[in-house]
Order: sequence, then C-alpha cells, then structure tokens
Amino acid sequence: MAAALGVPTVALYGPTDPVKWGPWPRGHRGGGNPWRRLGSQGVANVRLIQGSPTCVPCGLEGCERHIGSFSDCLQELPVEKVIAAIESLGVRKN
Repeated sequence: MAAALGVPTVALYGPTDPVKWGPWPRGHRGGGNPWRRLGSQGVANVRLIQGSPTCVPCGLEGCERHIGSFSDCLQELPVEKVIAAIESLGVRKN
C-alpha cells in the first residue's frame, strides 16, 4: 500500500517470487508486472533487494522447508546493499 501511494519503499526478497508478491510502484502503468523474477532492481519509488543464491526464489518457507527455518538468501543479504538502496531513494540516516 505504501509503495502504491508513493512512499519510498525498500522490499527484501529471498524465497518469495517478486513477480507475484512485489510492491507496486506509484504510477507504474507499464505493459505488465514491473518486476523480474531474479535480481535486485528498482522502479520509481521502490527498490527491491533480492538474495543471490541460485535457489532464489524457491517458494519455500525457509531452507529447511518449514515456517520456523531460516532462509540463507535473506540471512546472507549484505547490510551494505540494503543501506545503499535506502540512500538511493533519498532517505537520510540521522
């Protein structure tokens, strides 16, 4: 909802497919979904950061295939990559 209203948004994706669940950028009127299935990307006010293992997106609930398990693709996501995405949207650190 925030992304569609134009709020600067950083979305972190690992096992989930961004084509199916990615936030819709404000004003996107392209000929289809704004997201590719793989890779970090940005459209308008949204930056989508995705883990990089070859299994991404797997569609599972974690690497051990249950809701309580961790997803390596998110655990190994570099914090610097997330901070860079935030800064690219003009959001400042205090």
